[in-house]
Amino acid sequence: MTSSMSKILIFGGTSGIGESLARAFHKMGKKVIITGRREARLTSLASELPGLETYTMDNAVLDALPKHVATLTSRYPDIDTVWVNSGIQYQGDFKALDNFSDEKIINEINTDLTAPIILARHFIPYLLSQKHETNFMITSSGIAFIPVGKFPVYTPAKAGVHAFLVGLRQALRDTNVNVIEIVPPYVRTELDAANPLHNVYKPMELDDFTAETLEVLKKPAKEIKEAPAGSAAISVDAWRKAFNPILEARHLFG
Repeated sequence: MTSSMSKILIFGGTSGIGESLARAFHKMGKKVIITGRREARLTSLASELPGLETYTMDNAVLDALPKHVATLTSRYPDIDTVWVNSGIQYQGDFKALDNFSDEKIINEINTDLTAPIILARHFIPYLLSQKHETNFMITSSGIAFIPVGKFPVYTPAKAGVHAFLVGLRQALRDTNVNVIEIVPPYVRTELDAANPLHNVYKPMELDDFTAETLEVLKKPAKEIKEAPAGSAAISVDAWRKAFNPILEARHLFG
């Protein structure tokens, strides 16, 4: 794994993708801190993985995020990698009012898009202040590149994450902060269990996703823009081929 990632803070590390990568990083001897809403689950993981640090918080409580960032950076002043992975996903459609709710729309956008942007705002100055190479990552989705109608709010939220990271990478060009987008396909996780699509799509197994993602992260972090896995790699490659010439022509390099 890239040498610039040695002390990693993962927002959303109690299950699925976050937990799997946290376990992998811990096994490598990296220092890992995970956050999550379920205190009992955090306690269980800390007991199982000696040296794992945990912090209880809910990303959906937006006005509490600045205080959490201040606490985390004070408690762990040598974090070099921040990965915002936590998210929620609702399935539904807009054919009738009872298929969705305004509350779900607000919660999904706040958790999947607004919270990561607020966390970026408060973490980027901290990462810039470090005297060494640092990394900021957010999990988007293959859905960010190819919309899926079954997830009418998750899709634009993740597309927003992708667009935000492209712009952030441009803004932080020639600094010590690398901006990396983790791009999973449909993966078999607790999120998958809540929104089963097995009759339509075959999910990527979590261990396979983890292995492919770690393979991408072996490269020097400055060389990584997106870290896709499985079928998401096709979408990312198509986007890069289409938009890289435009970005380069305008000297954006996002």
